[in-house]
Amino acid sequence: MACKAPRSGHTNGMSHLLDLDLPAEPRSASRARRAVLDALKDVAVDRDAIGVVVSEAVTNAVVHAYRGRERPGEIHVSASADDAGVEISVADDGLGLRPRLDSPGVGLGMPLIADLADHVEITETWPGTRVAAHFVRMGPAGPHGRPLTRAGRAERRAADLVAA
Repeated sequence: MACKAPRSGHTNGMSHLLDLDLPAEPRSASRARRAVLDALKDVAVDRDAIGVVVSEAVTNAVVHAYRGRERPGEIHVSASADDAGVEISVADDGLGLRPRLDSPGVGLGMPLIADLADHVEITETWPGTRVAAHFVRMGPAGPHGRPLTRAGRAERRAADLVAA
C-alpha cells in the first residue's frame, strides 16, 4: 500500500489529509476504508457512512474499471477537509462508466453511495472515473439539526407509499 504524504497541504481551501494509491484488487476496499477512517479520526463526520462509501466506490473500481485486463490497474483514494466538511475521492484510470454486458442493471453500489453522502459528483476522466463524495461536518451533538440537502432513497420511497 502506497500512502503518500498529503499534496501541498490545501486544495480549493481544503486541507489534504490522505493520498493513497492501491492496486485494483478486492483487499484494497478494506485497506482504503481503514486508511480514510484513520485520516479522519479527529474530524466530526459520519464515519460509518464514509466507511461504506469508500468500500463501495473502491469495490466498483475493482469490479468494473479494469475488467478484461491481465493485471489490475490502480485506484487512487484521497481525503480532504475544510470547516464545512469532508471530500472523499476514489479515482481509477480504467474503462469509465461502461455497462457490463453480463450485468442486470445499475447495481446497489452507486445508489448506496448517493444515499449516504450529502453530495456526490461522478466524473468521467479519460481514461477512468472519479467519484467524489462530500460529507457535512457534524455539530457537537452529532448530525441533529443539520439541514438535509436532499431526501434519500428511503425517504422518497416512504413519501411515494404515503401518497399512494
